[in-house]
Amino acid sequence: MLLVTFHGGSGGINNVVVYSGPNTISTSAALTGIDSSDLSELRGLIWNNPYLYVANGKSSKSDVICFQPQTSPNYIFSYVSEFVAPTFSGKSEFETSIAHPFSLVFDGAGYCYISNQDTNVVARAAVSSNGQTGDIGTSPQSSYLTQLCKTCTYLDGTFAGSQTGTLPNVKIAASDIASLNGGLSVTIASGKVQNSVRDVAFYGGVLFVCDEPSSLLRLYTTAAGSTAGTYLGSGPTLPASPTHLAVQGGGLYVSAGGTLYWSALVSPPAPTLPWNLYFQSVLTVPSTLAGYSIGGITFDQAGHVYVAFQKGKGGVGTGAIYLYTISQVNAQTAPVLSSPQPIADGLTDTPEFLLYLPG
Repeated sequence: MLLVTFHGGSGGINNVVVYSGPNTISTSAALTGIDSSDLSELRGLIWNNPYLYVANGKSSKSDVICFQPQTSPNYIFSYVSEFVAPTFSGKSEFETSIAHPFSLVFDGAGYCYISNQDTNVVARAAVSSNGQTGDIGTSPQSSYLTQLCKTCTYLDGTFAGSQTGTLPNVKIAASDIASLNGGLSVTIASGKVQNSVRDVAFYGGVLFVCDEPSSLLRLYTTAAGSTAGTYLGSGPTLPASPTHLAVQGGGLYVSAGGTLYWSALVSPPAPTLPWNLYFQSVLTVPSTLAGYSIGGITFDQAGHVYVAFQKGKGGVGTGAIYLYTISQVNAQTAPVLSSPQPIADGLTDTPEFLLYLPG
């Protein structure tokens, strides 16, 4: 089954939609056991057995929520717990790094990394033994940043910081982190964060982060101890802003504008320099969807990739999801995507994140 979140241009309340086949919807509201009004602008979907984690962008919540699948029907997910939550000053100003989360990834070593649009930082949370809650702590989670500047101000939980630390709707003015030290760029307009950090991915002890305004990826080590958060540099500048990431078959996929890029990854993986990323285009927006961009992608077990095509910020009749067959000689050669099959089109909103789950 295919799980989809939408941008929210057409409402976006409890907007995890489950497709069981081409244009066949099992449910348009997959999350239960929680007040639907508290689920808005849902973004990243992550499966970390046995739980589904959902990034909730609702301004008054801005949390990540943990769900588990029901036995019957298996496309409904029941509320388990609030995985991480922000701290507010009153009801409007954020005090920690958690603010309007976009996506998250687990490293398999007890940590979760969460990208946050309004604070423009990646937060690291220590995952509880049962996987149901995460703790960002009361200090930065990057040893690299604390060693870099012992007098700087960091938001609690910060793993990768922002080039501009003073941001709208954030109570604490954090220290600016230079680009050469891994600071993420951000654009502000009309008193609001417009463009900031986007997706995150993990591979072999390295965290990949979409720096949307700079049109590149930044790389950080995730090892515990004194090297945690060490900035490894950036990948090459892309022709468009990167928004979504996926690691599959020894390669890194990046959605940027109307193109899906791919780069082989270091094998065997090593959290050290150099990381030579060489991005090649493996898919562009079909002519029938001219003007669209590529959003989230996900993979099934039969050698297919599902690709979301987005139009603007959403609205009735925008967006589509196609399925492509992947062929690849080996992990170090670029995949070939062929045989597109429409899974959904003429949607009520533009699709944001995709997650394929067997069953």
